[in-house]
Amino acid sequence: MADALLSASLQVLFERLASPELINFIRRRNLSDELLKELKRKLVVVLNVLDDAELKQFSNQNVKDWLVHVKDAVYDAEDLLDEIATDALRCKMEAADSQTGGTLKAWKWNKFSASVKAPFAIKKMKDRVTDMTKLLENIGGDIVRLGLAGSPSPIPRPIMSTSLKDDSIVVGRDEIQKEMVKWLLSDNTTGGKMGVMSIVGMGGSGKTTLARLLYNDEGVKEHFDLKAWVCVSTEFFLIKVTKTILEEIRSPPTSADNLNLLQLQLKEQLSNKKFLLVLDDIWNLKPRDEGYMEPSDREGWTVLRTPLLAAAEGSKIVVTSRNESVATTMGADPTHDLGKLSSEDSWSLFKKHAFGDRDPNAFLELEPIGRQIVDKCQGLPLAVKALGCLLHSKVEKREWNVVLESEIWQSDSGILPSLRLSYHHLSLPLKHCFAYCSIFPQDHQFNKEKLILLWMAEGLLQNEGRRMEEIAQRKD
Repeated sequence: MADALLSASLQVLFERLASPELINFIRRRNLSDELLKELKRKLVVVLNVLDDAELKQFSNQNVKDWLVHVKDAVYDAEDLLDEIATDALRCKMEAADSQTGGTLKAWKWNKFSASVKAPFAIKKMKDRVTDMTKLLENIGGDIVRLGLAGSPSPIPRPIMSTSLKDDSIVVGRDEIQKEMVKWLLSDNTTGGKMGVMSIVGMGGSGKTTLARLLYNDEGVKEHFDLKAWVCVSTEFFLIKVTKTILEEIRSPPTSADNLNLLQLQLKEQLSNKKFLLVLDDIWNLKPRDEGYMEPSDREGWTVLRTPLLAAAEGSKIVVTSRNESVATTMGADPTHDLGKLSSEDSWSLFKKHAFGDRDPNAFLELEPIGRQIVDKCQGLPLAVKALGCLLHSKVEKREWNVVLESEIWQSDSGILPSLRLSYHHLSLPLKHCFAYCSIFPQDHQFNKEKLILLWMAEGLLQNEGRRMEEIAQRKD
């Protein structure tokens, strides 16, 4: 994602280098605008191979190091243009002040001061642009040595888990889903007043999707008096989880950070009510709140569970986790290991996303390639879905072979190669917007309107003859 932010920075640099305000300011300073043109040419050379470098960095450490140097140079260039833009704005404000007749003495002094500084400032500016051009030239000189290839179009045209039910297509889970719903609707629990069921599986196996289907099942909705969905993620904070449960059952927390008061409130609200709680994506149960010194998972679960026991008989907890030890600690019974989809289920899911409402028989020549791609997804629904969506708009064998033979499959970056592949093949503007979201913490819940405003402020939305908000809604 960092590389998409890099290409976004380059795109912004091109736009700034071409701005009339910057060019006119350079000319008024008696500097040749050829300096900026040369800087732009060097940047184009880098941008031209950025996609190839992004792909090859997984198998070539030298390319990865090269990208770091490029990033540093681009950010230095941004700083330089910021300084030039600041100087241009200062001159513009002084000129406007002189025309209005206000603070005449101050303006004369500023004008005199600027005229004294100008020769030195101009020389410094010229030297810095020249140095930046030389640095980019040296970086560009490594392109051939690293075997990086250019793309045909160097400059593109400007252009947290929740319970909400989505349109996800689920295959191969029908029997286990029926079994889970039956358990939820039963009032029998094993080993205590509140039953716990776990859904365990590796990342991308569909745990959250299945939990969401259970949570939104009409029979389940009618069976429970109160429901709460909490995305826990990698760090377990008792206060945060307790407050979220209270908010979910529409009981605003009466304390910001007093766990005792929060638990007393939760106990009162749940008293004698049939309650369903989904704890999604738990990595561990060791409390990260202040005051807990190296506690055990068992202690964390005991503290969280205590107020929940006030709920009525037949209340249930559904937990999803990659770690089976979490299910063991919580005394989950039953525990469902999702495992991987079968080859045929994977192909069925892939077809639904890749071909949509179109007849797969019209693309028989793509099936052998598609099946090989699906095999590489190793039965993970998220991976299958991502690549199916990626190839939905591609109907040429050549395009499918590019995905099948990509070097990204060899990546050991910790990110599913299939997901990285789908990201790599996004359009550049979408990459920019998607990569920007990486600055937020894991499982951050976005506000759509605020995110669009942030994209606009960062210059990630190019005007296509429509309002920027409309463009963003389309990307969303």
